[in-house]
Amino acid sequence: MKLKLLAIVALLVIGGAALLVAVGGFPRGAAAAVTYLTSTATVTDVSNDVASTGSIAAATSWSLAFGSAPTTGDASSSDSSSSNASNGSSSGTWTVSKVDVKVGDTVKAKQVLATGTNATLSADITSAKNTVTSSGLQLIMARDSYDSAVDADDTDQIRQARIQLLNAQNAYDQAKASLKDLQDTAAHASLVAPAAGIVTAVNVTAGADAPSGAAITVDSTSYQVTADVVESDISAIQLGQSATVSVSSIGADLDGKVAAIAPTAASSSSSSSVVSFAVTIDVTSPPATLKSGMSADITITTASASNVLAVPAAAIRGSNGNYSVLVLQDGQPVSTPVQVGLMTSSLVEVKSGLNEGDVVVTGTSSQQRSSGTVTNGFVVPGGGGGRTEIRGGNGGG
Repeated sequence: MKLKLLAIVALLVIGGAALLVAVGGFPRGAAAAVTYLTSTATVTDVSNDVASTGSIAAATSWSLAFGSAPTTGDASSSDSSSSNASNGSSSGTWTVSKVDVKVGDTVKAKQVLATGTNATLSADITSAKNTVTSSGLQLIMARDSYDSAVDADDTDQIRQARIQLLNAQNAYDQAKASLKDLQDTAAHASLVAPAAGIVTAVNVTAGADAPSGAAITVDSTSYQVTADVVESDISAIQLGQSATVSVSSIGADLDGKVAAIAPTAASSSSSSSVVSFAVTIDVTSPPATLKSGMSADITITTASASNVLAVPAAAIRGSNGNYSVLVLQDGQPVSTPVQVGLMTSSLVEVKSGLNEGDVVVTGTSSQQRSSGTVTNGFVVPGGGGGRTEIRGGNGGG
């Protein structure tokens, strides 16, 4: 009987202990501890950048046709420029005599690329010269008639003579203008490179008739990138701002400058509601390996501060000019007011309130270690014999 009572008591003790643990009657040794993520205030460069993507294109593309001056445009519009270019003459057809270049050739300014002839144009120039001579003689005769009418002091004769003189003058002027047009056309019997560049299209062969559009197309060796910038960033972009053009296909980061900003938003065929503006970047000193059509990532620097004290943006607390950081002093975070300068999404310039080397808190990481209470937004150790872990390092390590 006594043994049975002892067994019952033992079961009651064990069950009660289990129940006490289940409802938290015993203190637990694993509550939340905090690891402070930190970074060090360092002297560095701070910049605010706008990023976008685009493709490399020649800054200028020239379409050359027999009988007319070169037409210009950017590389993306070279096809339309070619189709709009005429052979410059309504007098006959141009026959290609010689072609001196091929696609991919590098040419110099004023270099002759091809030559042609136009027999009908030559005959038209001869006829136009005769018309100028004839109309010139008629003008002389009309002047003599007018002078005679004036000498006779006959009003009716003077009026008639004046009409004839004006008509003769008009005919002479028109004849000279027609001759000049034909001579200007003949002056383009040779296709000449208007500037240094690269031949991108040759649409003629020796002995064949020239096309009505562009015979040869030349792209400049200067390049640019046009990219769309969203409306929230466009107000920060100005002409002349520095930019970096990254071309992964040739492994190059090239310098550039903002050359043009579209005054109106770019049209989009997509259903996206994002409004963007076209921004053109001129590439400075492009390498020979750069080609039109290559993809490029652009980064435009809209503001910068060089050799300044800075901390990660995650360390800054507050707003509207009332900013502070938490500085670790003897292992504890201490709120410290700071005056800031340039603020970006990654770094913030600190003008006063910190010294180089100060360790600032950028965040926290909780671990199950000890119980604690929340103070100033951070968990600090409380009862239960717990401790606080401080993990330092640059960049929130």
